Amino acid sequence: MKKTDNWLSKRSKERYGLVFLLGFAIMMITLIPLIIRGNGIFVYYGDYNLQQIPFYNLANDAVRGGQFGWNWYTDLGTGFISSYSFYLLGSPFFWLTVLLPRWAVTYSMPVLLAMKHGIATLTSYVYIRRFVRGKTTALTGALLYAFSGFQIYNIFFNHFHDVTAFFPLMLIAMEENINNHRKGVFAVTVALMAAINYYFFCGQVVFLILYYLFRMKCPDFHTSWKKFFGLCIEAIIGTAIAGIILVPSFFGVINNPRVDSKMYDTEILLYDDRVTILKVIQTFFMPSDPPAYPILFDTESKWTSIGGYFPLLGMLGVITFMRTHRKHWATRLSYCLIIFAFVPVLNSLFQAANSYYYARWFYMPILIFAMMTARTIDEEGIKIKPAIIFSLVVLAVFIVQSLMPSKIIDDETVVLFSVPNDLGYFFITVAIALFSLLIAGYLFDMKKRGKPYEKAMLWTTAVFCIGLILNTSIYATYVKEGTENNYKESVINLADDAYENISENNFFRIDISKNCDNYPMFWKLPNIRAFHSIVESSIIEFYNSIEIKRGESSRPPIDDFSLRGLLSVKYYYREKNEGMQYASGITENGEKSFKGRRAKKELLDALGVKYDAEMDPNKVNITEALPGFEYVGENEYYEIYENKLYIPMGIAYDKYISEDKASELEPLQREGALMKALVLSDEQIDRYSDILTESSVTADKEFEEEEYIELCKEKQEKASKSFRFDSYGFESEIELDKPQLVFFSVPYSSGWSAEVNGKPADIEKVDSGLMAVKAESGNNTIVFHYETPGLKYGIIISVSALAALVLYLLICRRFRGKEKEYGTAHTYDYVSQGDAIATEDFYDIVINDSSKAPETEKATKEKAENKTSK
Repeated sequence: MKKTDNWLSKRSKERYGLVFLLGFAIMMITLIPLIIRGNGIFVYYGDYNLQQIPFYNLANDAVRGGQFGWNWYTDLGTGFISSYSFYLLGSPFFWLTVLLPRWAVTYSMPVLLAMKHGIATLTSYVYIRRFVRGKTTALTGALLYAFSGFQIYNIFFNHFHDVTAFFPLMLIAMEENINNHRKGVFAVTVALMAAINYYFFCGQVVFLILYYLFRMKCPDFHTSWKKFFGLCIEAIIGTAIAGIILVPSFFGVINNPRVDSKMYDTEILLYDDRVTILKVIQTFFMPSDPPAYPILFDTESKWTSIGGYFPLLGMLGVITFMRTHRKHWATRLSYCLIIFAFVPVLNSLFQAANSYYYARWFYMPILIFAMMTARTIDEEGIKIKPAIIFSLVVLAVFIVQSLMPSKIIDDETVVLFSVPNDLGYFFITVAIALFSLLIAGYLFDMKKRGKPYEKAMLWTTAVFCIGLILNTSIYATYVKEGTENNYKESVINLADDAYENISENNFFRIDISKNCDNYPMFWKLPNIRAFHSIVESSIIEFYNSIEIKRGESSRPPIDDFSLRGLLSVKYYYREKNEGMQYASGITENGEKSFKGRRAKKELLDALGVKYDAEMDPNKVNITEALPGFEYVGENEYYEIYENKLYIPMGIAYDKYISEDKASELEPLQREGALMKALVLSDEQIDRYSDILTESSVTADKEFEEEEYIELCKEKQEKASKSFRFDSYGFESEIELDKPQLVFFSVPYSSGWSAEVNGKPADIEKVDSGLMAVKAESGNNTIVFHYETPGLKYGIIISVSALAALVLYLLICRRFRGKEKEYGTAHTYDYVSQGDAIATEDFYDIVINDSSKAPETEKATKEKAENKTSK
């Protein structure tokens, strides 16, 4: 029978505030160099700069303006709730920023990041304390979770920390439900986690099932069928409470091709990337690589969140625990999770059975590993030497791997020491891992010799947390990205320096240089370039139809000049970079010019060679590459070009091309065809055969610039006279000389409804993802209304679930019965170092002077309590 709290339950109060502050302070200290680099704001690199900062600002503008419907500033337009629920809409941290002055939002982001780490430290501490006697050692374990390699890696993905901050609450709530009959808490935590991020929630469901299965046979887990079904009821209610977020999100992602990706053949059991398993092992024994910069194993998995290394302690505590407690539930669960990590189909279960490889569920086993490590630190009589030897062997294997020769395929040259992408940084991480083993070994030796070691372990761990974050962040930013950063000046401060602003009756889109995808979100300018994973599936369908890959971003090449006319692009903002060609300059050679490239493409096509090289917009004259664009000005950071062939939204069409014929065209030909005719299905052709005629577009004719220019001028004459828009729809006025289909380059969604001249109208999905409606001859007023798909159902489900929770709690209270109360938040099945010292002192006194035993017992227990509370 496992020991439960008795006299130890009278311990001093937990200092939860100090636990939070420690985690908060560690993170804030490490952010200072990057805040200095960003001239007062926290600027990192990659996704953090391109997504996290713009998204927080865009979403704040939308929420403060009550714009919860359609968002015109994301890609070609997308549903706000369905697109941003993955990133921030369900996060309590985001809603805190809504309470701040608007100017303070960006400045608050490092503080929020530190808060997330503080809360992660606090919640993991509360969980770990259930199984670890010593307060100080439990806090050490909490720091390992809050600052693990997974956490450090995912500073890059700021919104992942919203999940890891609160995840331990799910396990705490389950334990409380089963052991202490605390009803409703599990439902609330499930609702919170489901609302924060539905993608991570899918993985949490799988983990909670495994956790329950491995805990159910434990003597300190007092479950029963009745409690199990009660837990299931709370899980269902909690999920339903989050319906206001989950249902619109479901409608938003259900048709996304990335969701439907499945595994086949050998990829079910074996990873296509042969170094994946080695990469996973490496990341638990060495400091994790920065995102986008794999150090030892060059892999396609550069953004998959493979991280797990514990500061100072690495895998020492985990290996020791699994070696000495082989039948413990945590050991068995860990073996199970390791198998899941190594088998692709099992790994995919944590991400809704998707075939894309991600390790974004590792934070869950990491919490268990942190508890095991804290328990190892606290437990008396533990031998750490085998774990140190094992870790040294693993590191030696990776060092040997780094020294292996590699072969350059082109000239078959053999090069030594070139396996690591950065040999110097690789050996820095190895040195950190070796130094950590040395210091950890010394601290465990202090424990073995009976010296006070708990506080030394805690503060050394805290120092190593700071050091590891600085090591990763400084390498990824200062070394890889450069010491200077003008993000604040070139992005944020340019919000009031746009060449032309849009308004509710002045709509246009812009295009911008690569690597600046989401910057126009700050400037409130719709932009055809977007780095955003969750958008309307019709956008993906549209780009795929013209063979422009749309994975996590929309980045139409500058070669595809006709898209700028079709999509109502009025300006091109080109970032000023070193070595670029300016408006007044001349391209260095014909190869870099648009015409030179076209000439080469035509020559190679004639020879039967496909030419796929994409032009770099910073290496060409924009006025030459994009017909109709003229240089109109510049600011300190961008040149600005205006499209004199700009076509307003709302274009009348009287011609069509069938989907079958359109599919026979080359991509550039098809893009040109979209300027001439609408791509329709056979059913749509039959429906509108009385007002549309078939276009004469054929596959044997190239689409030339001159034809494009004439078409733009023609479409300008046939465009809407006015176009007004807001978050809940748009209104267009157009005059036609005959009935036609009026096209809008707005992504199709089931949330749209339309009226023409006050009468309901059918919305046609044309051009493989965009919209059109029929209008009659004469003046037409076309009105589109947008309603977030599933939002009403989500609200009904959430409200009903809240009522169900209240009813459930009332029933539980009424029929509670006489269930046994265990009345403890802690159950321990081991002897801690503090216990051992207290017991030894007590019996020494008894043996030496038995008359003093009664009065000494109290003092001995107090000593043990003080020892274990450190």
